[in-house]
Amino acid sequence: MSNLKEMNIPELKKYLSDNRNNDEIFSEALGELISRNPNRKRYPADMTFEEIGQVIGEKLDQIKQESS
Repeated sequence: MSNLKEMNIPELKKYLSDNRNNDEIFSEALGELISRNPNRKRYPADMTFEEIGQVIGEKLDQIKQESS
């Protein structure tokens, strides 16, 4: 297994993509990626589908604004 701690963000994302069908490897790599952003927002596990949809919509709007 690769040393996830030594990978930069783009390398880690590619590793995630390459291993998306291996639950164990994917989970470990995703955990490493998430741990690198200490200011990330956490969402409750019991969100409704409507709340999740709203969060996704807000994130998409944010991405659109950042890319323009």
